[in-house]
Amino acid sequence: MLGINAMIGAGIFLTPGAVIKLAGPYAPIAYILAGVFAGVMGVVFATAARYVQTNGAAYAYTTAAFGHRIGIYVGVTLAVTASIAWGVLASLFVSTLLRVAFPAKAWADSDQLFSVKTLTFVLLIGVLLVINLFGNRVIKWANASSTLGKVFALSVFIGGGLWIVVTQHVNNYATSWTVYHSEPYALFGVAEIGRSTASSLTLATIAALYAFTGFESVANAAEEMEEPDRTLPRAIPIAIFAVATIYLLAVITAMLLGADKIVASRDTVRLAAPIANETFRTVVVLGALVSMFGINVAASFGAPRLWTAIADRGILPSGLSRKNRFGVPVIAFTITASLALAFPLALRFDNLNLTGLAVTARFVEFIMVPFAVIALARSRAAEHALVKRNALTDKVLPIVAVVVSVALVVSFDYRSIFLTRGGLNYFSIALVVITYIVVPALAYLHYYKRPSNP
Repeated sequence: MLGINAMIGAGIFLTPGAVIKLAGPYAPIAYILAGVFAGVMGVVFATAARYVQTNGAAYAYTTAAFGHRIGIYVGVTLAVTASIAWGVLASLFVSTLLRVAFPAKAWADSDQLFSVKTLTFVLLIGVLLVINLFGNRVIKWANASSTLGKVFALSVFIGGGLWIVVTQHVNNYATSWTVYHSEPYALFGVAEIGRSTASSLTLATIAALYAFTGFESVANAAEEMEEPDRTLPRAIPIAIFAVATIYLLAVITAMLLGADKIVASRDTVRLAAPIANETFRTVVVLGALVSMFGINVAASFGAPRLWTAIADRGILPSGLSRKNRFGVPVIAFTITASLALAFPLALRFDNLNLTGLAVTARFVEFIMVPFAVIALARSRAAEHALVKRNALTDKVLPIVAVVVSVALVVSFDYRSIFLTRGGLNYFSIALVVITYIVVPALAYLHYYKRPSNP
C-alpha cells in the first residue's frame, strides 16, 4: 500500500492531457513504455533491497556499494530534493483543494507570500506533522485509508466510464487525432534532432513517467518494516504492476469518453473533464484530492527517513535521528517540513521549476542504483554472501536501466529549470547550486573533519 500510495497522486489525475497532446492515439503506449521502465527500475531497486536492509534506499545502496565518498553526495542531494518534492506535492494539493472548494475565488492562483493559499499550505504541513508525531501505527492507518480511497475513485472512474461506453455506445477515441501535436526531439531541450511520431512518443513517455515516480522512496524506511529483505523485493514490483494496470485502464477509458475534452480542459482534475454526470464527476474529483493527500502522507513519512539514515552514519549531526516516544524522528521531520515550506514559498509556488529539480534528482538515483546493484552482486562481503545471485536481476536489468536513464537525462528540457520568459531564473539556479554543491560540501566537511574518517 505504501508503494501504491507513493505513486498514485497528481500524475494520473492532472497530467493525462499533456501525454495525449504529445502522443495522440498512442498515449496508452506511452503509459505502457513508462510502466515498463518503472518496472525494470523497480526490480533493480528491489534487488538492491535484498543486499541492503537499512534506511535510505538509494543512499544506503550506493554507500554499501561504493563507500561514503559517493554515498554522501547521493544521500544529501536526495534528502534535499525529497523535501522539495514533498513541497511540490503539498503545493499541488493545496491548489487543487482551493479550486475545487472555492471555484469562484482566485485563491489557488495567488503567488503572494501572505495569502489564503500560503495559510492553507502551512496548515497542511501542520496536519501531516500531527499525523507523523503519533508514529507508524497512525501512518499505517492514514496510508491505508488514502490508498484505498484513491484506488476506489479510479475504479469508479474506470467502471463507470466503461459502463457509459458500452451502454450508450460512446467512442470518442478518434478525437485524440484532432489534438495530437507532434514535438521535435531535442538533446537537453536545446539541440533539435527532428520531428516525428517517435520523438513525440518519447517525450510523452517522459511525461507519463512522472505518474510512476515514487516507488524509489518506498525503501527509505526499510529498518521500520518487517523482514525488508523478503518483503520489499516483492512489494515494489507488485505495486508498480498494480499502478500500471490502473493507469492504462484509466487513460483508455478517458480517451474513449473524449480525449479532446481532456486536452482542452482548464479544470484542475483533467481526468474528470469528459464526464457529463455531475455526481460521477464529483466522485472522481474527490478521489483526486484523496489521492494527492495520500501521496503527501507517503512523502512526509519517507523524506525524513533519508535525513535520519544519513545522520545514523555520522555524515550529519546525530541529533537528526533522535526520535520521540512513538519512534518518530521529530528533528528530521522538522527540517524536511521547513524545506518543503521554504522552497515553494521562495519560488512563489512555481511548480514547474520545483518539479524540474525533483525530476533531475531522480536521474541521479536511477543511474547510480543500477551500478550499485552490479557492484553489490560482485561483492564477497559477509553481509552479502548469503544473497542468491541472479544474472538477470544482477546484471542485465541494471544495464538496461542505466541505458534508459541516460536516454532520459539527455531528453529532459533543462530550460524549464533555468529559464523564464524574462531570462535566467536566478531562484532556480540558486536552488540547484545549494542542492548539488553547497549542501554536499557541508556534509563532506562535517564527516571528514573527524580524524576517524580519513
